[in-house]
Amino acid sequence: MRREARYLLAVVLFIAVLALLASWGLDLATRRWFVRDVAQRGQLAIAVARSTLVHHLHETDPAALRAALTVITRDERILFAAVCTSEMRLIATSGYPAVLSCPHLAAAFDPPTSAGKPWEEIVSLPGGRVHVNAIPLVEDGAVLGFAVLVHDLSFVDRREGLARNLLIGVLTALAVGMLLITFAASRFSFPRWTHEMRSFLRGGGESPEFRPVLQDVRELVARMATEMADDGQSRFWTPQRLKHVLTSELGGEKVIVVANREPYVHTRGSDGVVRAIHPASGLVTALEPVMRACSGVWVAHGSGNADRETVDEHDRVLVPPEEKSFAIRRIWLSPEEEKGYYYGFSNEGLWPLCHVVHARPTFRRDDWEHYQIVNRRFAQAVYDEADSEDPIVLVQDYHFALVPAFLRELLPRATILSFWHIPWPNTENFGICPWRDQILDGLLGSSIVGFHTPAHCNNFLEAIDRFRETRIDREQQSVVHGGRSTLVRAYPISIEWPSHWAAQSPSVLECRASVFAQLGLLPNAILGIGIDRIDPFR
Repeated sequence: MRREARYLLAVVLFIAVLALLASWGLDLATRRWFVRDVAQRGQLAIAVARSTLVHHLHETDPAALRAALTVITRDERILFAAVCTSEMRLIATSGYPAVLSCPHLAAAFDPPTSAGKPWEEIVSLPGGRVHVNAIPLVEDGAVLGFAVLVHDLSFVDRREGLARNLLIGVLTALAVGMLLITFAASRFSFPRWTHEMRSFLRGGGESPEFRPVLQDVRELVARMATEMADDGQSRFWTPQRLKHVLTSELGGEKVIVVANREPYVHTRGSDGVVRAIHPASGLVTALEPVMRACSGVWVAHGSGNADRETVDEHDRVLVPPEEKSFAIRRIWLSPEEEKGYYYGFSNEGLWPLCHVVHARPTFRRDDWEHYQIVNRRFAQAVYDEADSEDPIVLVQDYHFALVPAFLRELLPRATILSFWHIPWPNTENFGICPWRDQILDGLLGSSIVGFHTPAHCNNFLEAIDRFRETRIDREQQSVVHGGRSTLVRAYPISIEWPSHWAAQSPSVLECRASVFAQLGLLPNAILGIGIDRIDPFR
């Protein structure tokens, strides 16, 4: 009701202002019309009696002239009539106002003998407003005097009042009608409109006029959900938050991880039972929670002695055994391929090169050829597993430096994030690799190349600047190569802190003891070395 009352008040004020302006304009227009009509009637009356008035002026017969003027005042709106001679002598009907003397009119009609045009004025008398009209009496070009007619204007006020009242009545009726129609529409139409809107939001209607509103509501709900998720989980990454970000920001595409080590290895023990073993690997430990949260496919080298027995016809197996939340796509390598790609080029060439160890890296052409073949096979496997043209692919470590470029040829719209898990050497050290250009081109096929520290990012950009023709934006940490932009970022990586430790809040000594136990060390006596020299927490 408050909303309706405010609306009614606004309408009433608008109608009142409109009525005031319309009344003022109507009064102005009608007064002008009536005054012009009165002036024309007076000129017509004098024109009819002109010959008689001129004749009596020549004969200087005041009585006959007054009688002629009396005949003119028989018009219901002409109150008085008079004639001013050229000598300014007044001859008027009975009751003629003394204030309208000939000298006064002559002064206003200046000069009456030369103007030759009628003169008019509205004058206020004790009885009300009157219209005074002075008309020259001319004969043979000579002005004999002027006739004066005094018209009653009270009828103008009456007509103006009648027209004003009629206008106000019409506007009032219009305002009342508008208010009643609006009130009825709000009372009867709004509940029905609200019911239809609620039904449409619940999916019960297809009204086209509500579709833009529904789109806005959906966008608002999505934005509110995102803000609530950010407010509640702004400090820590959790599996639930990661899944929400992938769904809301990246459209929920399937995540594909490319790594040499598989997160679960199936082995057959001496008892003949096949078991799924979780290998000891920092990369696996860091990424496996991501895959459990987001599902997808992990493309890896099948190295277990029972791996072939556990996959389906597409070389896939669902893991973990108790959850089956994501799939492993296994790639089979021959002993020669594994030796050349993994033990040769990756571990004897790139690993010592990047770590700058005191051993010269070994680069063999056969190893490089196997490295290229295996990288292309992994890229093809990602292409086979992708269920869209723009999947999210996480390429892991130095074993797959060529996969991003190979994959970019197969899936140009893919989002490829490559992470180099080992240091990137300075430009002088990296320059000794015979196939440095191909490695750099391969990594620049990524959307983002990640390293552990900003120093590694800078070393990578320096190598790009030294060996490849590209455009580097140092401020944005990006490289434009082949018409595409690749971001270079530092992403420190870690593993999930054990949940039972976090719950019990262990002391430093308890953490030390747990680490020593996992390493199989006895802290009090290891080859005679004191605990302080091997304590990893120092």
